[in-house]
Amino acid sequence: MAKHSLLASLSFDYQGKSHALQSVINIENVISHEDFYQSVYLQIAQEYGIDLYSYQLEIMMDQDIQFSEAKGCAEGCIDNQSLNLELLRQRYDHVLCLEQIEVVASKHLNSTEMTKGVKKALIEAYQLGKASSQNPV
Repeated sequence: MAKHSLLASLSFDYQGKSHALQSVINIENVISHEDFYQSVYLQIAQEYGIDLYSYQLEIMMDQDIQFSEAKGCAEGCIDNQSLNLELLRQRYDHVLCLEQIEVVASKHLNSTEMTKGVKKALIEAYQLGKASSQNPV
């Protein structure tokens, strides 16, 4: 089971049959996709053998995805089965930042040297580096 995940569910009717589909979405696999929701639809379609070039997929993608069972960074990002994608991305970025600074800190600092100030400085340096790589001069 993924450390950061959501349960995505949707229902639709196609050719006289009702379909109720759901899939556990591993946040790490889809968070960086430009169109997050399309990635979720496509994952569900693939899991249920729905042809990616079919009218059935179009019908499915016209339905709203209901989200539940948030785990990890996704906790607190669902309200009334709707996902706050901006909040999810912020929380995922924060978790990723903490994981990265832990790697750096474990290489260069012992546990007594990792104070709140050092942690804050490492987080700020990580964020500055990330921002500068996204906006090259």
